[in-house]
Amino acid sequence: MGSFTRLTAAIAAAVCATTTAAAAIEVSTTAASGAFAYTLGNATYYSPAAAVVSGCFADSKRGSTELLPLTVLETDQMTVTADVLVNLTRTYASLDDVWTPNFLSDGALVLLTPPGAVLDASAGAWIIATGTRYLLPTTGLDISSFGSSGVNVFFVPGSWDLKPGPYTFSIGPAGVTIRQTYALHRDRLEAFVFGTTPVPGLSAYAQVDLVVSSYQDAWIPVPSRLYSLGDGRPLAGVRVALKDIYDLEGVQTGGGSRSYAEVYAPPNKTAVSVQKLLDLGAVIVGKTKTSQFAHGADPWQFLDIHYPWNPRGDGYLTAASSSSGSAAAIAGYDWIDIALGSDTRGSVRKPAALVGSYGIRPTWGSMDLTGVIPLATEMDTAGFFARDPALFTKVAGLWFHDSSSVPVNKTFTRFPSKIIYPVDYFPLRNPAAQTLFDSFLATLETEFGMLRTQINLTTTLRSTVSDPAITNSTTFQLSSNRLAEYVSYHQVGVPLAEKWTAAFPGAGYPPLDPNPRAAFNRSASLTPSDYDAAVALKNKFKDYFLSTVLRPNAETCSEGIMVLDMGTGGLPSYREQALNALPGATALSVTIPAGGPNMPSNYLASTAGCPEVGIPVGQVSYRSEISLQEEMIPVSVDLVAAPGCDGMLLELTRRLAELGVAKTVRTGRTAF
Repeated sequence: MGSFTRLTAAIAAAVCATTTAAAAIEVSTTAASGAFAYTLGNATYYSPAAAVVSGCFADSKRGSTELLPLTVLETDQMTVTADVLVNLTRTYASLDDVWTPNFLSDGALVLLTPPGAVLDASAGAWIIATGTRYLLPTTGLDISSFGSSGVNVFFVPGSWDLKPGPYTFSIGPAGVTIRQTYALHRDRLEAFVFGTTPVPGLSAYAQVDLVVSSYQDAWIPVPSRLYSLGDGRPLAGVRVALKDIYDLEGVQTGGGSRSYAEVYAPPNKTAVSVQKLLDLGAVIVGKTKTSQFAHGADPWQFLDIHYPWNPRGDGYLTAASSSSGSAAAIAGYDWIDIALGSDTRGSVRKPAALVGSYGIRPTWGSMDLTGVIPLATEMDTAGFFARDPALFTKVAGLWFHDSSSVPVNKTFTRFPSKIIYPVDYFPLRNPAAQTLFDSFLATLETEFGMLRTQINLTTTLRSTVSDPAITNSTTFQLSSNRLAEYVSYHQVGVPLAEKWTAAFPGAGYPPLDPNPRAAFNRSASLTPSDYDAAVALKNKFKDYFLSTVLRPNAETCSEGIMVLDMGTGGLPSYREQALNALPGATALSVTIPAGGPNMPSNYLASTAGCPEVGIPVGQVSYRSEISLQEEMIPVSVDLVAAPGCDGMLLELTRRLAELGVAKTVRTGRTAF
């Protein structure tokens, strides 16, 4: 037995002892576009139609086309040994949740090396032992020690520009094709409308229309994190779920409406706010469900699309309203890093509290919302969800930092010394949840020297403001509704009706969900003067709030930080309406004025234009009417500051993470 053969046998034994055998690629679904889903080992993957490399050559001896897994390995070592390759694959496996050693077995290998590098005998033996059938080396790599191995070696120039990671490799009579590959994850929570992948070489994305046949759940494609190795952008490889009111070039925007998706073509430009994330290196994996046109809606009022499933507790809890798809995704799937929502009157803050994630409503006006379906331009903001406080503060700092119209990083030399504690919203109805709140506030007091200052907002408002349109909670809420209904009707409803009539003559008005339908009916009689009056009332409340409650401060940015609960006070609120009337449960109505004396807490930051950050602090138990056992529900604390103090709130969140108070939350039934 020759030395190379003995070396090959020895390394083969070592490889077999540390890796599992992989099945060949089995194509399960092929789309009309040429994209396909396949299985490899026990996992399901997806390759888009568009290739990243194509090489044409004539091979009359090859009668059929083979489809194989392909791995790209990159090293800066001049001598490539087996140890170099083993360490590379171990590193790749530790960094990535898409690539596995199965991509080596019975597959192809691209080796990216420096000019003049040498492949030594041990590396050649390792390549043979893995079961590699095709080697595509970089030009200039010395493979003279490779020997007669049975591995096909040829050069494909386009492969030298590939990024490390997994691909699919097809070789046939006409040449070779290399495509990126994505792990496919079943959307069991029905949080997504569909998945997306970037189109190679273009700024556009492509829609992935694959579903799990037994349940019609969408398959969501997840890119390899190895594709971002060497990308110096600060958010390189961050995976983003995108609420379906944001435009993404090449992909349908539906806004939760079948009628809207029917008559509007996919946009040819990405929303400004989304493009900022893409420029920072992030990648969009799919579009998440929204209540129709982001109007407030209870779970049982979702008709055009099915309401997402909140993974927490028994799986039947509400996740609030319009950003519920993004909230469910971030709480349910560890293959998502952040999820974009929008917040007009709580559609990031409430879902974040209900699923136990970090969430932010930034200072109003701090983000360009061009390319986003509008609801109430006087209150609309772009927000997002995250599980990791470090990533949360990083993304927020990068995404909002360059706001040109409204600053979000006003200077401060120290944190505020006052915690504004509105007693008309406390204590929480679940004493265990109140205990978590009190513990968090105690940390602010002991670690940051803050002092809890009690205030009754309702009493203060009535003693300070004489306008009954503000002091009467129901009247104020109805005026606030006009801000949304008027804008949504004129900027969404009217154009939609016109397009619908043009596309379907004689079909009448486009079918809509109950809440936007009712809102558009009410708005048809509103005049510009009615809208202007609602804007004036909002601004009057803003002036009161920022001069009396949350005053700006040159030294601390905001004179105080208000604490609020955006959740349910530690009580379960179900997606099934009848269950919320049972003892121990609570309703979370997002569609009608509450009718009580207090203004809804989610209206405060929305009306005053303030930033608000939600921090999950723990979880409490409840007796489930679904599982008939004890389950856990998250509890979060929301922090509100004066406009422009986003940076101060984020720095406080970062400091709380350093202290171990703000923790990374888990996915699944429990946040902690």
